[in-house]
Amino acid sequence: MKSFSTLSLTVALSMVLWAQPEGQALTDRPLGEQPLTNAQIETMVVNGVPDSTILLKTQNAVDQGMVDLDDSSTALGVLRTKGASERVLNAMVWAAPFRTVWLKRKAETVVQQAEQKAAPGLPQAVGVYFQTSSGWARLPSLVFWTPFYSGWAWMHGNHEYSIPISSHDREVEISGSKPTFYVRQSRAGEEWDIARVTSQKNGRELQIVSIPASQQHLVTLTPKVGDIFTLRPAQALLRGEYVLCTGVPGGPELDVCYRFTVQ
Repeated sequence: MKSFSTLSLTVALSMVLWAQPEGQALTDRPLGEQPLTNAQIETMVVNGVPDSTILLKTQNAVDQGMVDLDDSSTALGVLRTKGASERVLNAMVWAAPFRTVWLKRKAETVVQQAEQKAAPGLPQAVGVYFQTSSGWARLPSLVFWTPFYSGWAWMHGNHEYSIPISSHDREVEISGSKPTFYVRQSRAGEEWDIARVTSQKNGRELQIVSIPASQQHLVTLTPKVGDIFTLRPAQALLRGEYVLCTGVPGGPELDVCYRFTVQ
């Protein structure tokens, strides 16, 4: 009879996970104030709360990613002396591994709070941003493969090429010669370059001319918190149009550039 009860408990608790909406992770659930702990279980046991209610509370906690239970032999022994039944103890053993979900969400919350403090209101979407008087402005981007646009000139070391751009995207206009950009989800240690756009044809092509490394505008990538970095040119920028470029993982000479204009 005990074996049947244990099996029924396992099946009932497992159905909690199967009943979740397809594609919805535990970490997507709302983060409540307090997770389910041994102390709460003990309080319910001591106060005579029915086992069925304690099991339901355990199921709900797992469903919401709100479990912080200790299923060590010592902890279970303490609850046993307080009057916890076998069904309650088995439920705790089943639910305790989901503590990692809570710890992960707790850590993510700490990081999000730190990010909010470092860059209040910065959007979560990946990209490069500049803070204006009216809020965060996202720099328009374009991805290109250098050999495709430079042709045989690229093979011979001549890095002069034209890149078509959308005429619907407007560059972010910046006042100040050494602006600070915020990058969401950059890769630590990746290289960034900044180049000046030498000409624009009918608003649909950018003519980019490479220059010697000694004459390039260097940029400094500084980690802030979480996946937020700052980008800042090492030298003052003159008025004109520029692009911030970095490599894209997955292929050689594949770059993504972000456009802006210094007024």
